[in-house]
Formats: sequence, structure tokens, C-alpha cells
Amino acid sequence: MASLWSVEDTSTKDLMVKFYNNLKQGMSKGEALRQAKISQINKHPFFWSPFILIGDAQ
Repeated sequence: MASLWSVEDTSTKDLMVKFYNNLKQGMSKGEALRQAKISQINKHPFFWSPFILIGDAQ
């Protein structure tokens, strides 16, 4: 995973915690990131949209 721009630590932590919890539930990396972003949809896209996966999303 990479970020296209710098995001504050609190927002990054919230997204990453959700991402890794989703992975623990058996989701693929791509789906785990998608669900983590959806959980942050009420925040401005600046805080969740820069995160991308590099490589295999499975």
C-alpha cells in the first residue's frame, strides 16, 4: 500500500486499523482496502482516497 500524498496520522491510523481488521476477516487486500475506504466515506475524500495498493490485490 502507498499514499499519493501525506495524510494526518489519525486518519491514516483509522483507515489502516480497518484495513487490517478486514484482512483478518479473510478479505482480499483489494476488498479490505475498498471496505476500509467505504467506512470512511463520511470524511472528506482527501483523508481516504490517496491510499492505493501496489502489486497483487489478492
